[in-house]
Amino acid sequence: MDHAVSRAAVLVLIPVAMATAITWLGCFDSVVTELGFQHYGERPDHGIPLLPSQLKMPANTLVNLGYTLLGFIWLRKFLKDRNEDNITNSDLFVGSVFCWMAVVYGPVQFLRIVTQQHRFAVMDQWFTLPFFAWVVVMSDYLMHGWNTRRALTVVVFSFASYSLALVHDLGFEAALGIHILFAVLYGMQIFLASQSKQLKSKLLWAMMFAILSCAGFVVLKLLDLHLAKFSVFHRFSGHFWSKVADIMQIHFVCKFFHPIMEENTKNKKV
Repeated sequence: MDHAVSRAAVLVLIPVAMATAITWLGCFDSVVTELGFQHYGERPDHGIPLLPSQLKMPANTLVNLGYTLLGFIWLRKFLKDRNEDNITNSDLFVGSVFCWMAVVYGPVQFLRIVTQQHRFAVMDQWFTLPFFAWVVVMSDYLMHGWNTRRALTVVVFSFASYSLALVHDLGFEAALGIHILFAVLYGMQIFLASQSKQLKSKLLWAMMFAILSCAGFVVLKLLDLHLAKFSVFHRFSGHFWSKVADIMQIHFVCKFFHPIMEENTKNKKV
């Protein structure tokens, strides 16, 4: 495995292992999570041919494989572009961290749906936050260069912010809202700083679709049970489509940062 890609994998796996250990020690057992099929619009189906009986909500379960698949697709894209000198080794590292997050997040979501266990629900919530934090890190890196202290500060504060869920029932939602706000603000900052009109056009579309996907992820999840009143949402529910929107959000974030990396690399060659 490429050195930058493996470094990125280690950077993701260490905090994941630490967060898993903290969760399984019971530190977040008092956090409020939604457990049970009554919280989902998809109707449990125990008898679908060729599928294990554990997949009682096949659409909501299997859609989570999209995170892992997309993570590997973009990982391959970043690696290919670095090998062709379209992006730098540092770009590959920063982009790979985001991709490995997606790769890991898929199985966590999968296990939450299949097991309906509180601790997997906690990990699902907790691991959502660093995605938005890394958008801030990538924006800072592309504007000011890599700074380990700033990156670690953002990541540590991001992980620590989940402790708000211990303070209030809506603590996770508050932390998530703050993360989304900072991610959008930093994305706007790097968009406004772009000089090339062609680049700015690419960034505008990617940013718009990323924000729309984020809104879709939140709104469709909130409306899941309401949408379930309509037969068209019985199999592919609001929750399912919120996961599709979330996966597309990750895709468009990569589409946003990738051309900036290419532009920066091109300018360095001039």
